[in-house]
Amino acid sequence: MRSEWQKNTKALFLFLFIFIFNNDAYSQQQDAQPTATPQKGIQVIQIGNPSQPSTSPISPQTTQQIEQRKAVQAEMEKTGGVLTPEAIEQLKSRPEFKGLTPEDILRGKELLEKKREPEKKEPPKVIEKTVISTEAEKRKSLFDRYRVIGEYQDISTGLMPFGYEFFTGATVKVLTQRQDIPVPSDYIVGPGDEVKILLWGRVNAQYNLVIDRDGNITIPQIGPLTVAGMRFDTMKNYLMEQAEQIVGANINVTMGALKSIPIFVLGEVRRPGSYTIGSFSTITDALLLSGGPTEIGSLRNIQLKRKDKVISVLDFYDLLLKGDKSQDKILQAGDVVFVQTAGPLVGVAGNVKRPAIYELKDRFDLMSLFDLAGGIIPTAYTQQIQVERIQKNEKQVVIDIDDKDLTKSKDFILQDADLVKVFPIVDKDVNVVYLYGNLKRPGKYEYKEGMKVKNLIKDSNELLPETHFEYALIKRLNPPGLETHLIPFNLGALLLKDDASNNIELMPQDFIYVFSKWFFKDKPFITVEGEVRKGSRFNLDEKTRVKDAILLAGGLTKDAYLEKGEIIRLNEKREASQVYFNVGLAMAEDPKENLSLQDEDRIIIHSLWEEKYKHTVSIEGDVLKPGQYQLVKDMEVSDLIFAAGNILESAFLDEAEISSHIIIDSGRAVRIDYRKIDLRKALAGDPAHNIVLKPYDRLFVKRIPDWRIEKFVVLSGEVKFPGKYIVKKGERFSSVLERAGGFTDKAYLKGAVFVRESVRSLQQRMLDEYISRLEKDLLAASTTEVAAALSPDEAKIKQTEMQQKRELITKLKGIRPQGRMVIHLSRLERFKESISDIELEDGDSLFIPARPSSVNVIGSVYNQTAFLYNPEASLSQYISLAGGPTEFADTKRTYVLKTDGSAIAPDQLRGWGINWNEKNYRWEVADYSNTRLDPGDTIVVPEKIERIAWLREIKDITQILFQMAVTAGVLIALF
Repeated sequence: MRSEWQKNTKALFLFLFIFIFNNDAYSQQQDAQPTATPQKGIQVIQIGNPSQPSTSPISPQTTQQIEQRKAVQAEMEKTGGVLTPEAIEQLKSRPEFKGLTPEDILRGKELLEKKREPEKKEPPKVIEKTVISTEAEKRKSLFDRYRVIGEYQDISTGLMPFGYEFFTGATVKVLTQRQDIPVPSDYIVGPGDEVKILLWGRVNAQYNLVIDRDGNITIPQIGPLTVAGMRFDTMKNYLMEQAEQIVGANINVTMGALKSIPIFVLGEVRRPGSYTIGSFSTITDALLLSGGPTEIGSLRNIQLKRKDKVISVLDFYDLLLKGDKSQDKILQAGDVVFVQTAGPLVGVAGNVKRPAIYELKDRFDLMSLFDLAGGIIPTAYTQQIQVERIQKNEKQVVIDIDDKDLTKSKDFILQDADLVKVFPIVDKDVNVVYLYGNLKRPGKYEYKEGMKVKNLIKDSNELLPETHFEYALIKRLNPPGLETHLIPFNLGALLLKDDASNNIELMPQDFIYVFSKWFFKDKPFITVEGEVRKGSRFNLDEKTRVKDAILLAGGLTKDAYLEKGEIIRLNEKREASQVYFNVGLAMAEDPKENLSLQDEDRIIIHSLWEEKYKHTVSIEGDVLKPGQYQLVKDMEVSDLIFAAGNILESAFLDEAEISSHIIIDSGRAVRIDYRKIDLRKALAGDPAHNIVLKPYDRLFVKRIPDWRIEKFVVLSGEVKFPGKYIVKKGERFSSVLERAGGFTDKAYLKGAVFVRESVRSLQQRMLDEYISRLEKDLLAASTTEVAAALSPDEAKIKQTEMQQKRELITKLKGIRPQGRMVIHLSRLERFKESISDIELEDGDSLFIPARPSSVNVIGSVYNQTAFLYNPEASLSQYISLAGGPTEFADTKRTYVLKTDGSAIAPDQLRGWGINWNEKNYRWEVADYSNTRLDPGDTIVVPEKIERIAWLREIKDITQILFQMAVTAGVLIALF
């Protein structure tokens, strides 16, 4: 059953592999043969990325895949054979198998076994390939372009205009004047030029003179001389004559710093305008300053205008293609460089040295275009040079030129906007055969007339080990349809028996494949695991025994159990059985224990700790590294403490505890015994206390009572020395207040805020429980009411009420109590004797505010705000100051939150109650009907429950708020 399952699994994997890698295989076939030009009556099927989408219900690619699936299934049913995972991995990774599919291998093997004629495959399909961009082509060397043979008409038409990249990046506005070049004799001097003069003889002097704006230079002892507009050689002779006549001295004249000249660059340039340049600058320099011609500017008709006349025309192609700079004239002041619009433009793409868009001038024949493009390259197919032409602004036509000897190109005249395509040849190594697979020298070989298989594979010495002799394969593409024929042959019969029937005669572009025997069956393997250094899966040969397998796995570990190992072995029915052996004797090569291994054997080396328990002891408490430790022989208490990093400073040495597990009742139960020892004596080596430990003993090192237990309280506000104070156990509030220097004169004791962390936790827990019950009651009732609604309108109202309840619950969940306790402070001498002088806890904090000057009014009033405290004002007067109660105010449930944290309930405000008298320092009976408020008090006026119908489900919303109103901040958050 399991064997059948594995076979089906492998068949499925093979099917998926063929489905995924199908296109790759056919691509290899297509590269191996020239593609015939589609003729009438021949259908060309495109797959991969067709230029036109298929309009048929099932695309050719899908049809092909369906046929391949059927073929694979049919082959599986015929042979029942499968390829191993190793074989499929090689098919994917090794380049020599790129053109061979698993389907081909299985079908060829079937053909060999049944001795029948090779079957035909579908004609190869024309595959469209991605066009390589022009930029990518430029990165390749020209020789690389020679060697790449692609699809016919597979050329890039992403062309760039030729020559314009010369001006890329030229952004400077002024060219630097070169001072290290000689001044030519025809240089025209003018204002701004520097003339260097050296006199000797009757007068010895040296002058650096600048020609002024009137064109004169003034030479001392000679006077002003007009030189502007002269050539440099003329000016030099003129100055020599004047020097000899006037002062009788010899003179030497040279040029110093030269003038800058203004020029204009106009026409089709990127930045037309006026520029100031050096006096030696040329037309090219001016073009670089202006950014070069635009996309419609000409490179072949650049005019230099001087005094309204064209004195020179620069063809930039002469500079770029020939290095001819003769027409790149030096500019003079006022010159205009004018760039005309481009002339006729034609593009040449494909197999020329320099594909680009060129501007034509003077010569318009096709051969001239090839000359501009550097000529055609050896891979050009000149029997079809194609010209795409726009004809009479009406249509676009294609003209094919058969110019095998390149004579017609001289007479073919191009027109503006023509695109010339030079296609590649598609024949690749037509006189070759390919030898691939399990060979020492695979590769490409020259085909010779009458060549046979044995001319390539002369004997078995040319094969690699583990070659499959029973089956080899020839893959042949037969013209004219390039159908694939698979020709299997018996390699063993050919090489070992010299069987002539298997010495197949070859044809050009045949592929011969020699396989490893592991292409058709799994390699035998064994698995070693357990107490070995490198447990894994290993190949198995006929001589492998237990010791060999263990050594392959790196040998045994120190924990290996030598008495017994096991082998899990599968039989033909995939049933497992166990075979035991002595590991130690097997490693000593005892023939009875060093067993021979079979395919898929699983060797397990067990650990000796499976036979022998690891005994441990543990230590807890005040030691450096508490935890579990291995029990060693005669281990004592001091040894365990040493292993745990020794005791801490806080350890209580007078007493430690050891707990032991005792097995009783003949192993039916366990009893835990406790024993106390003196840790100090144990560490001193006293055998009565430094006892020998038993397995699983636990030593507990206690801590000195109250060791470094630090409690802190925080005093802030109006105390003389606020801060964080450490307190001892049992210390009271009055003691800390005395240490803090007592209260300041501004302290408002009635408004003291005392917060305790334990109270905050308790309040939060109670509040969470209350909100949970409230949520359950409200939402459960709402769900029932929505379900029981008698009309859609009533159901909608109930749903709105449910949403309001959810919002209330969400708001209540956001409340966080502060943990405030009501505490009554007074002068320290009285406070010490009061019930408020409580013992302090860690984390307590006390804030003493300054005396406030306001009373807060919140809730259902027209203006929720604070008012200045008036000792004569009553509760009702403060409510009146807030605009009075609103229409929905529940004035009967008004209550007061006192500044000390206590609250006066609604029933107390209407009668008598108990109040704390600060002056007399006692509780007294008080009348609240005309309550006078203290500074910092908060008046809360709740809303009527009847305003919101669903709130009637809560008996007393005022009581709820009162229970949660531990601070004014909570109330403000709710309103």
